[in-house]
Amino acid sequence: MMDLLNGNVKKLFLKYFAASFGSALITSVYGLIDTVMVGRYHGPAGAAAMAVVAPVWNIIYSFGLLSGIGGSILFSARRGTGRPHEDGNEYFSASLILTACFSVLLW
Repeated sequence: MMDLLNGNVKKLFLKYFAASFGSALITSVYGLIDTVMVGRYHGPAGAAAMAVVAPVWNIIYSFGLLSGIGGSILFSARRGTGRPHEDGNEYFSASLILTACFSVLLW
């Protein structure tokens, strides 16, 4: 278990930094390789289509992360209070509904 108040902040920061950096690196490499492969097999029109779709995909992905991570933090904070009547289900439901609204609006 992590001690966020009294633990080694540098070690904790580097642990989360490595995970987030790795995720960003994998996503960037995926986007680059995907664009190269589509451009190679479908020509300039395929590469242009990837260049147009990539920002839209990033916006959709970002809104999904926004509602998912935000909802999970609120859900966990409510669950962590230890009170049985406050289990955080309303935050989960609100996050799921917000994600569905974002999906319909952005698509």
